[in-house]
Amino acid sequence: MTTYAKILDIIEKSNDIAVFMHVNPDGDCLGSAIALTRFLAKKGKKVTCFAPELKKSALPEKVSFFGYETVTDVYNGEKFDLSIGVDLGSANLIGDACYRIFLKGKKSVVIDHHSEHNDFADYTVREKEAASTTQILYKILAEYDKSVIDEKIAECLYTGLVTDSGGFSFSCTTSETHFVAGELLKYDIDCAEINRIVMKDIPLKVFNLKNRALSRIKLYEDGAIAVICFTKDDFLSTGTDEKNTEGIINSVLNIIGVELAVSISETAEKCFKVSFRSKHDVDASACAKCFGGGGHFHASGCRVYGYFEDVYEKIISACKEIYSYA
Repeated sequence: MTTYAKILDIIEKSNDIAVFMHVNPDGDCLGSAIALTRFLAKKGKKVTCFAPELKKSALPEKVSFFGYETVTDVYNGEKFDLSIGVDLGSANLIGDACYRIFLKGKKSVVIDHHSEHNDFADYTVREKEAASTTQILYKILAEYDKSVIDEKIAECLYTGLVTDSGGFSFSCTTSETHFVAGELLKYDIDCAEINRIVMKDIPLKVFNLKNRALSRIKLYEDGAIAVICFTKDDFLSTGTDEKNTEGIINSVLNIIGVELAVSISETAEKCFKVSFRSKHDVDASACAKCFGGGGHFHASGCRVYGYFEDVYEKIISACKEIYSYA
């Protein structure tokens, strides 16, 4: 695996840098991308941070307090000294449009923490034990030039820690996670406000969507497996979309006795986004792998195509089998 020193040498020798995130970016991905963009700009680099799928509309409202002025959805055909991808376990997560731009970099780097991965860059820093990509990125930036980190950069990095560690409640939370959080708090960021926004605040329309889905929860294996579904009708009736389902699955996993929670969202005709969350020894990533997906041991996802009834039965069957192994 590539050392920090090697990555920093490559960055230092690059003047024109492009930063990429994955589709459907979460707080960790966005926090990493925007923190890195701001840091490099302060170091005198020319930096372009591309929106996922070249659509700023794809950026989530929840973490808009970052300020999206550093993100663009315009590409004019230029080439770059360096392409940097953050929070990316595989090339397909960038999306077709941005991956073609990623390849325009003379060199490429990926900074990531996923256990399931398919390395595609020239150089990769991957720490599977890290709670978030921002945890890794903080260490890299601090080694590069700690004096450049400011309140806004620290805010982005801290948000990534909070979101991907579940408010420091997931098993990926380590002493290093808390150490990095402590270092970031020295920049006088409002940690209580960040935690409230990303972990608790919910718009009324999302509250209504959540209630509709939770009212139809189905349980299997004596309550150990719980499933919720989001249909096109749910989205139309509440004025929401698939992006607004993020985090709702955690309410299901919080039920005592539930070891594996599943969320199935209808995103298009015969296309479903599926998320898996688990506790203890149940491998959520194994469920996702059954359908070509992946992620972390306790949090994974995939896309499944077909008629709803067929998709649902396949998912339940796979979940029951994976649960029986735990």
